[in-house]
Amino acid sequence: MCWVALLGTIELRDLRRELPWYGTLYNRFTYVLAAFAAWLTLALARPATRPDDPLGTIALIILTGLAFSAVNMLLVVTAVSVRTKTPFARVWALSISNIMLGIVALVFLGWLMAEVAIKVGLWATLLFMIPLLLARYSFTKYAETRALFIGSVSALSQAIDAKDGFTRGHADRVSRIAGAIAREMSLSEKTIEQIELAGMLHDIGKIGVEDQILMKPARLDPHEQELMRRHPIYGASILEPSESLRPLAPLVLYHHENYDGSGYPEGRKGEDIPLGSRIIIVADAYEAMTSDRIYRKAIGHERAMDQLNRYKGIQFDPKVVRALGTLIEKRGSDAFEVSQLPPINYETLAELRKRLAREPQTRDAHAG
Repeated sequence: MCWVALLGTIELRDLRRELPWYGTLYNRFTYVLAAFAAWLTLALARPATRPDDPLGTIALIILTGLAFSAVNMLLVVTAVSVRTKTPFARVWALSISNIMLGIVALVFLGWLMAEVAIKVGLWATLLFMIPLLLARYSFTKYAETRALFIGSVSALSQAIDAKDGFTRGHADRVSRIAGAIAREMSLSEKTIEQIELAGMLHDIGKIGVEDQILMKPARLDPHEQELMRRHPIYGASILEPSESLRPLAPLVLYHHENYDGSGYPEGRKGEDIPLGSRIIIVADAYEAMTSDRIYRKAIGHERAMDQLNRYKGIQFDPKVVRALGTLIEKRGSDAFEVSQLPPINYETLAELRKRLAREPQTRDAHAG
């Protein structure tokens, strides 16, 4: 059984050396150890059942499948958690929700293959190779699609940084702070991920705001303020057509709604505002107050918390402010996870325009 696990899980990327040798070794032995755990469970449980007892056979299948799946998942999730510096509980929760159905199906498929091998012959198990390879291929494509999705969200988030260099990195920091608050409030990992993604995209609607308003160095007049206040509507409209991003649209639309109903765009109040939006507005304010800007210095964590506490129940949800305060008391500013996003090192649009204005040849080359 262990030999089958070792040899039967070799992939093309192993043969092509697309993974480092230690990665290949770890991947293979996760299956070997999981197979050994399943065999050991079967050996210990089999004496307690009768060969002709169908319920006992089903119980053996379930116990053996649980042993294999638990060991395999534990080893894989541990490796992913260490490699990505992501909390173990988060990787576990997201992995279980995504592949549990596949694991259950494979347990019974494995039993069926064993029955076919015993009653027909080992050669008959080759008939299962094609559906198993297709299942493996589908899972690989799912992982690639998910990575592409996260990369696309990151690119959208960085798009606003390209337009407004004053707040470069702001959305990434808001995302990490919002995720940490949500985790402190014991929300589900799926909800936390949605809040983090919405935090990355909360200002995407500013792409629809004119440059002279977005980058105006002076205070906006009432008309300009009204135009700026439309950016949550623009943001939600950008996200709405995408089925993958649609769940984030309400969080982006209402992230400027105040707890007492004095916010915008709809004047919602209290629990009528989505919890994710209530978390993002606190994270947004806290990040703005604790980050340096070209036109001012950060006021620091203590003064920022003083301001949040001063306006809780007015602008901010008291529960969210308390969660952030508890988080900082326990872990300080280290409570906010290090971002996995690549550094932003390209020019803003304003910088690009200035450079092209100084370099006519470069401008003409771009025009061609």
